[in-house]
Amino acid sequence: MLRHVVAGEVRGHWYCQRCAAARYDYPMIVVTAFVACGKRLLWVQRGLEPQRGKWAIPGGFLENGETLAEGVARELWEETGIALAPEAFSLYMTGTITFINQIYVGFRAVVECEDFLPGGESLACGFFTRDECPWEEVAYPQVNDSILQAYDDLDSGAFEVWQAQMTEAHYELKPVSRTPSRG
Repeated sequence: MLRHVVAGEVRGHWYCQRCAAARYDYPMIVVTAFVACGKRLLWVQRGLEPQRGKWAIPGGFLENGETLAEGVARELWEETGIALAPEAFSLYMTGTITFINQIYVGFRAVVECEDFLPGGESLACGFFTRDECPWEEVAYPQVNDSILQAYDDLDSGAFEVWQAQMTEAHYELKPVSRTPSRG
C-alpha cells in the first residue's frame, strides 16, 4: 500500500497498486440526543466499555442505511427505552473531534414526562438538572462544554445551532444560527 496521489498531491488515505483501489479511513459519525424534560437533561449510565459505569448523554455510532435522525432515534430507544420519531428531533450541534477521528451530530428533543427504561447498553438512566448532574462521574469530560451549553440553552429558552471543533490542544464552540424553541 502507498499513499494515494491525486493530481500530483499526496492524500491522507492509502492506495493499493495490486487491486488499483483507494483505501479510505473515514471518520466515524456519532449521533447524540439532548433530551429535555423541563430544565432536566437525560443522561445514561453506560453499560458497555469504554467508560462502563460512567454517565453520558445518550448516543452512539450511525449505522449504514440510516439518516442522522433515524440513528439518533434508534440510539435513544436502545439506551433509554424512549421512543421518539425521527421528526421529533431538531439539529442542535455539529462538530469534529480530530484526535479520535469522529464527527458528531447532536439533536435536541423534548419529552413531557420522565418515563424511561434502561436498555441493554445502559445500567441506568436519569433526568438531571445542571446541579444534580454527576459531573465527577461523566464518561467524556472533554465534551462538558457542549453539555453546559445545553443547560444554558435550557435555562434561557433560546436554542442556537452550535458548531464545535475539538483538537487535542483546543476546543471551540460557536453559534451557527438560532432556532425557535419547541418547549
